[in-house]
Amino acid sequence: MTESTITAAELVAAGRAALIAGDTVTARLRFREALEIDPHSVDALLGMATALRPYRDKREYLLRALAVDPENSEARATLEQVEARLAAGELLAPTGVQVREREEAAVEEPPAAPVTPASETLVCYRHPQRETGLRCISCGRPICTECARATPVGQICPECARERTPVNYQVGPTQLLVAGVVALIYALLVTLVAGVVIGWAGFFGFIVAFLLGPMTGNALSRLIDWATGRKRGRMLMIVVSVAYACGSLPYIGFIILLGGFPLALLFFSIIVVTTALAWLR
Repeated sequence: MTESTITAAELVAAGRAALIAGDTVTARLRFREALEIDPHSVDALLGMATALRPYRDKREYLLRALAVDPENSEARATLEQVEARLAAGELLAPTGVQVREREEAAVEEPPAAPVTPASETLVCYRHPQRETGLRCISCGRPICTECARATPVGQICPECARERTPVNYQVGPTQLLVAGVVALIYALLVTLVAGVVIGWAGFFGFIVAFLLGPMTGNALSRLIDWATGRKRGRMLMIVVSVAYACGSLPYIGFIILLGGFPLALLFFSIIVVTTALAWLR
């Protein structure tokens, strides 16, 4: 079964199997992948609520499940349990949330992580040569200070930190490449057209640039959204900015070589990039 043919239901089933085996890290990865395919999968949302330890995170996924299926009795019952724990001042479930078992596919609660004797030396799971006294509060694996990621409820490992990153902020190399190519081609075409229009406007070129810049930048952001699947993030913003600058340079450089100085066109390009970045934050 390849990544291109795997379905959300199959990923949910794999996540449940990982939960039964006590591997909450793999379970969270499978449920998250299922949500990337189908963000409205109630089974995947409930699975994430099962696999996570922080009660606040559990509540978030349960609320999302109820937003999709308000009559889901399992989500309602589990949410009541989670709210009661939060009201009691508890932050973390001992070994994962106790999602009520369903008749068609019961999910067993993962076994508690083995207690490490005080005399046993812990080593970071990513750097076996480093001794540590820290554990990830989400999956329980030992982590060193370099690997630890601070959260309001404690330290977590890099894998669990990535799982907490919203899906639309998880931008891969392919999506960055697509965004760069789109911004480059867009800049080549837009700068040429805008240069002609602004040049034709003469004295009113700055006014034209001020009026057209925001609309053009908004159009660029929507085009990037379409090309990348509504991805966001700092790296995406950098790639789009650099690509647009590279795409606008040929025409601007050509005008400069002819003895002109397209100040209004530069002003227009700055507005376009600024507007696009505001939408891509």
